[in-house]
Amino acid sequence: MSSSSLSSRFCFNSECFEFRLDHNRPGWRLRTGDFADLCDRCASVYDQGKFCDVFHIKASGWRCCESCGKRIHCGCIVSASSFMLLDAGGIECLACARKKSCFGTQFFAITVLSFPISNF
Repeated sequence: MSSSSLSSRFCFNSECFEFRLDHNRPGWRLRTGDFADLCDRCASVYDQGKFCDVFHIKASGWRCCESCGKRIHCGCIVSASSFMLLDAGGIECLACARKKSCFGTQFFAITVLSFPISNF
C-alpha cells in the first residue's frame, strides 16, 4: 500500500489519528481547491467553528478582534475565512465586520466625527 493511499485513510487533522470510515466529511478548503477530509469527531468540531479552539490552542498566531476582543487564530488556513484584515493593522472578526458594513459609510463618518479633536 502506498503512503499516499494510507495517509488518505486518516483524518486530515495532524493531531488526530482516527481512520476515516467509508464516508468522509469535508472541512476547510485547501490551497489546491480540494477540501480537507475529516473524521466525524474533527468534522463536528469544525462545523461548530471551534476547530482552532480545540486543536490549535497552543499554536502561535492568535490575535484579538479590534472591536470585540474575541480571540481568533490567524495562523492557519482553517480560520483564514473567519476574520478581516484592517487597513491600519490588526484584525476584526466577521461578526464585527458585518455589523460595520451594515452601517456603510455613514457609520464611518459618525465614528470619526464623534471623537474629540485633540490639541497638537
